[in-house]
Amino acid sequence: FELTNEASDLMYHLLVLLQDQDLDLTTVIENLRKRHQ
Repeated sequence: FELTNEASDLMYHLLVLLQDQDLDLTTVIENLRKRHQ
């Protein structure tokens, strides 16, 4: 349960950062897919 809380906090702060930088999660996921082909 503690790891779930920590992961939730991490995701929240990542999404806030992405929004601040005018990026979206889709862009990040597409980048990950390209890097791991």
